[in-house]
Amino acid sequence: MTLTLSSPIAYRPTELSFDQLVAKAAQAAPGYDAAVLYRISLGDALSLSRIAGGERDGYTEEERKMIEKGMAIAPKPYETFRIEAASYQFEQLPAAFEEKDLPRLLLPYAGRERSVYVRIFHENMLETVMQFFLA
Repeated sequence: MTLTLSSPIAYRPTELSFDQLVAKAAQAAPGYDAAVLYRISLGDALSLSRIAGGERDGYTEEERKMIEKGMAIAPKPYETFRIEAASYQFEQLPAAFEEKDLPRLLLPYAGRERSVYVRIFHENMLETVMQFFLA
């Protein structure tokens, strides 16, 4: 499926690993959001190279109202890591995976060298999801 982000999603940078972000999301309040940018390359095997990562707490009530009205949220000065506004190949899965599972999950998209944002989003009290944004 193709997903078009009309405005970027901004995060404060983090060095936490993918597995640490998944664990943190499971304990966080709904709205917690994290992403890791990887470079995918395919040789004898698929390899992932982490480029950067970020996290953010849920949007405030005021920010949610702005989003509902279609307004862009200005990033805070410390939110320097972003999933940029663009069209992406998109897939959503339960966040029941570890970083070691990512090469297997991303193998169908590895026909060429490319970037992927792996987003971990704590949607509600019962569900945390993992999303792939493939450039």
